[in-house]
Amino acid sequence: MRLALVITVLAMGLSVIAAPVVQAAAVRVSAVQATGLRTSAVRASAVQPAATNPTTAQVAKAISGARRSKALWATVNICNSRRYPNTLGVRGQMPALGFPAWLSMRIALNYYSRQKKKFVPDPGSTKIIRLGRSRSGLLQGGAVYAFRPHPGLLNATVQFFWRRSGRLLGSTTLLTTGGHSGADFGSPPHFTAAQCRIA
Repeated sequence: MRLALVITVLAMGLSVIAAPVVQAAAVRVSAVQATGLRTSAVRASAVQPAATNPTTAQVAKAISGARRSKALWATVNICNSRRYPNTLGVRGQMPALGFPAWLSMRIALNYYSRQKKKFVPDPGSTKIIRLGRSRSGLLQGGAVYAFRPHPGLLNATVQFFWRRSGRLLGSTTLLTTGGHSGADFGSPPHFTAAQCRIA
């Protein structure tokens, strides 16, 4: 059974950490104050200098390091809070590779099926978040979902992608986990959890 979404999906802010070549401009996204994804991507690609193409070995090493990085995570940063009732926020963070590449995430919700006794994906909840082009630093992005009351227990699956010149360099998939107080736009601030129950 698919989840009853009141709002399809709202893009949530792009954050850039320790990457001075990217400057995000503030825009208004529904009830959430976020930063402009498209604007950031354009600025990043405009100011980053051209570089020689990395070798196959360099790409493999960079992707392997990014996949193992503790800075790579996905979390629930909004869960039926006082400010955002019946709302779930999902946020992810991924590292750049040390050479220019396009970073993006695919977020999809899962709901707990009592009949199957496990989490089941909801294909209608999928959202692509394009973080832009970056050489270094950590980039964050996310999505916000609003529901009718009583959808039950939820979590999310986040796939992370690194691309260059239209070619997929690597990807990895994580489930949401807690313990990521650096997640931006939490409600309350710094909220982080693996799951969310909206009752």
